[in-house]
Amino acid sequence: MEDRISELSDDILSVILSFLTMRDAVKTRLLSHRWRYLSPPLSHLQFDVFTLFGTHGESSSKFITAVDQVLLACRGPKIGTLKVRFGLGDDYAFHVDRWVSFSSAMQVEKIAFDFSCSPKSCGSYNFPCHILPTDKASHLKHLCLVSCTLRLSPKFTSQLNPLRTLDLDGVPLDQSGLDIITSACLKLTLLRMVGCGLPKIVCIHGQLLCLKTLIIHDSLISVELKSINLEIFEFFGLPQKLTFVDVPHLKKALVWSLFIYRRTSPVCNVLAKDLPQLQFLSLIVKDEVMPLPATSPKFISLKQLDLLIWPFIDSDLLTVTYLLNASPLLEILQLKIGHEGEGRSNGERREYSRHTHSHLKEVKMEGFRDKWNAMELAIYLLRNTIALERMVVVVSDSTLRMDLRQRVNNLLQKEKGNSTAELIIL
Repeated sequence: MEDRISELSDDILSVILSFLTMRDAVKTRLLSHRWRYLSPPLSHLQFDVFTLFGTHGESSSKFITAVDQVLLACRGPKIGTLKVRFGLGDDYAFHVDRWVSFSSAMQVEKIAFDFSCSPKSCGSYNFPCHILPTDKASHLKHLCLVSCTLRLSPKFTSQLNPLRTLDLDGVPLDQSGLDIITSACLKLTLLRMVGCGLPKIVCIHGQLLCLKTLIIHDSLISVELKSINLEIFEFFGLPQKLTFVDVPHLKKALVWSLFIYRRTSPVCNVLAKDLPQLQFLSLIVKDEVMPLPATSPKFISLKQLDLLIWPFIDSDLLTVTYLLNASPLLEILQLKIGHEGEGRSNGERREYSRHTHSHLKEVKMEGFRDKWNAMELAIYLLRNTIALERMVVVVSDSTLRMDLRQRVNNLLQKEKGNSTAELIIL
């Protein structure tokens, strides 16, 4: 049978390849000499075992060969993204370094290497900053590294100047490395550091004038921020101390710590005092919210509060009202209840001051199990939120779900009274 498809021009064949998956495109190029050196007009290259082979297990050598074949066939003026996810260590550094050189030649704007599955017997791949073009000659704007090393040197700071985002996960970073990042990556808008073994005190001061988002996942460290244009701050772990100075645009803070236990007041005091402009706050709280002293500063601008509470057996969800009372302009409350303890549905109840929450419009309670005073909190909100437009209650106990949903619906409909709020029980 005559092969008329192969008689088409290279441009048309390349367009045909562009409609195939990476795996099928590789197979097609192996069919004949005519197709072998064709390349689809790709703007993004993503390599992982499933993409290349359709399986979840393959040898490192075969993976390296497949990636090399695709890169060798690439015939484009530029490529936007190069992503590689495989268990490669420093024993394959020669091959990965060539991919970095390729990315520079193809004007790649984003490199993402995830080598988290590499054998423990192998050392971590060291990303070669010295291979990158310097300053204006570089097109690299986004660098994401997982389970690599990044041995930064003052000699190669110009290679980092063009970066807009830097995402490091499991990449060891000492004080000198952090200093180089803050002094060299002056155009960064996002900096994310997860499990990097950061120094005990992390200082982000005025050098990073373009920084909008800072994400830190670490424990037993203190963070000092003086970043005038910072808008979003996220911390996950166990903070020793948080200090905010001259961050007038910071409006969204997420402090996700499973260990905010009997320490709610100090954390909230710092955030309310240092960040009066804060509009979005997300907290993870262990046990329950502790009382906030009358002299504590208020969250005078807060519009949305997200709480994830991991209650103990004697926890009382009505303590959430301490934070509500400290947030006079709050409009949205989202409460997620973890299932660490068995909880309780009856027992001694404490009295709480009755505040009128005149701006609260939307409430969502997830993980509802009618324990830890969950029902009392729902009733409190119905009675004391005069502007409430919608309350969503998500029942999580599958064994009693239908029965509990009906009971919750009946009771809250009764307590709703003349309120026009929409009740949704899921």
